[in-house]
Amino acid sequence: MKHLFSHTLLSLSILIFITSCQEKTSELSVNFSCENTTILKNLESVKDFKNNFTIKTPKHWNTKLYYDNTQSEIFSADTIKSLSDTYIMDYSVISNTININEELQKKVKQKTQDNAMETIKESFHKFKEFDAFANLSKGTSRGMDLHVFQYYVKLNEEKYLLIKTEFYGDNDFDSRFCESISLINKIKIHKNN
Repeated sequence: MKHLFSHTLLSLSILIFITSCQEKTSELSVNFSCENTTILKNLESVKDFKNNFTIKTPKHWNTKLYYDNTQSEIFSADTIKSLSDTYIMDYSVISNTININEELQKKVKQKTQDNAMETIKESFHKFKEFDAFANLSKGTSRGMDLHVFQYYVKLNEEKYLLIKTEFYGDNDFDSRFCESISLINKIKIHKNN
């Protein structure tokens, strides 16, 4: 009996250890069917100028920071690859109020239509502990297919995070899209928000 208890305790401990080491799948990943993504390696941490957030980005990517009175941005892209084999990410914390609701959804949809794009998928959910809205649309630009992913995350009553990712061409789109979701999931929001 004592041996059975020890064996059960050991098995339970191993199970807890293994599951605690696995990264929790985000609602964003589930809603956009990106639960099984490629793990990116050789990432570096980049903090925005106003200390609102930190992203993880591949070390070889070209990353630029920008800020003014109302926002703090990080742009990042793999400039070694052709435009149709990579994607461009723009992360911004904007000092302004936003409500994650149907009104925002209507505004984003209207702006998407105004840019001759068609909404493919939308989702309301939680990002970490924050309310979020995601919109994926498709159109054309520069004679190429273009997918645009917009992600709004309300940080507090005075600030929100907007992530915009652009994908030119359809070449391996699903893989590129899920890779970008993986990078979004690595964002660390600083507690000063």
